[in-house]
Amino acid sequence: SQPFLLSGKMVCVFAQVTLLSTVPPRSVLRMQAPSTATTSLRTFLTDKAGVHERFVDRVLNICDDEMIGDLGNLRTAQEAGLLRDLFKPVIWLGIEAALGSAPDVTTAAQQVQARIKAVQEAAAERVDAEVSLEADPYWDILPNLPLNKFKPKRPYEASIVSTKRIVGPKAPGEVCHVQINTDGNLKYWEGQSLGVMPPGICPKSGKPNTVRLYSIASTRYGDDLKGNTVSLCVRRAVYWDKDMGCEDPAKKGVCSNFLCDSTPGTPVAVTGPTGKVMLMPEETPAADLIMVATGTGIAPYRGFLRRLFVERTPASAAFKGLAWLFLGVANSDALLYDEDWQAIAQRDPEHFRVTYAISREQTKSDGGKMYIQDRMAEHAEELFERLDRGAHIYFCGLKGMMPGISEMLAQVAKSRGVDWDDKLGQLKKLGQWHVEVY
Repeated sequence: SQPFLLSGKMVCVFAQVTLLSTVPPRSVLRMQAPSTATTSLRTFLTDKAGVHERFVDRVLNICDDEMIGDLGNLRTAQEAGLLRDLFKPVIWLGIEAALGSAPDVTTAAQQVQARIKAVQEAAAERVDAEVSLEADPYWDILPNLPLNKFKPKRPYEASIVSTKRIVGPKAPGEVCHVQINTDGNLKYWEGQSLGVMPPGICPKSGKPNTVRLYSIASTRYGDDLKGNTVSLCVRRAVYWDKDMGCEDPAKKGVCSNFLCDSTPGTPVAVTGPTGKVMLMPEETPAADLIMVATGTGIAPYRGFLRRLFVERTPASAAFKGLAWLFLGVANSDALLYDEDWQAIAQRDPEHFRVTYAISREQTKSDGGKMYIQDRMAEHAEELFERLDRGAHIYFCGLKGMMPGISEMLAQVAKSRGVDWDDKLGQLKKLGQWHVEVY
């Protein structure tokens, strides 16, 4: 264990606690002559906040990156609630204690120990896959990415494992979780898509039905944790004829209805996998992931979040950022995988958040319906700050959500004195902007 000084007393903290910020300092190796303000801040951190001499330069570098040059800036960051984002518990608790707003040393130590226990319990609740499908090193994605192993002319003949309705009775439409057995012959990574070729002949072309793409809703290990299955989140597409006052079966979605009506053992021809746009940045485990979805656009994020918080993987062990899920649906019965998200949030609130926009049940301050862009606007400042610090933002779902989101982001950028087109170009250039809409 490593002792540290907090408010003049020695506290023992387990070595598992990382003393550094979750955001890697950009100037860890930069050496500069200390200014008077820096010297004063150094003295405060070591003598008052209990930061060990071994780590004080690295803490000062984080302060420098965030333009915290003196105690006044540090107090401003504290009053804005930013210390928890910048530093690990041992550090921010020490700073707040020294600034006079933290609990006493005993309570602070208890909070640190409770956090250690919570992290250990969350890790213990993760499940092990029965095979290893990791790259070497695990984050080396692109050189090992499986692409288009099976094509429309030679699809893989898979079969349905299960089809389960996952929305309540009042949801406006049916959504099913469909699990498909590939016997491990179709490898894929989180964020990719699967092609499905529904049986039958297209009445317009007179040829066999063509491929429909679906975002994959499982990790590479599948829901069976053996690497033998792939899962999809499918909304049954139907057409309501207002004149007839009923659904018109001639205009229903061929592939979605085939999948939602399928039963265990039903043959299904699949292609792929495809896609490079929605991959996770596993080479930068401290990066935040902001995931925005409407409806079944939740699919790739289920794979992300199971990999980071459900399965015991190198990615889950390394992840130090925040995974923030925004989901827009019509009503509470239409929420998808809600029990999974609530369980993760309870286990690991420091690294996961879920924020819903439920348009038919929630309203904005002006009384209008709450859509996904409105919910994001409530957190716009924090979202921009996280993007500035290297967060990756993902969009998946109906393309109709993008204009409202783009307009909201442009307005926030303008209020910050930033040209949104320039900012968007920068995000794309740095690989932080991921869009897959339909």
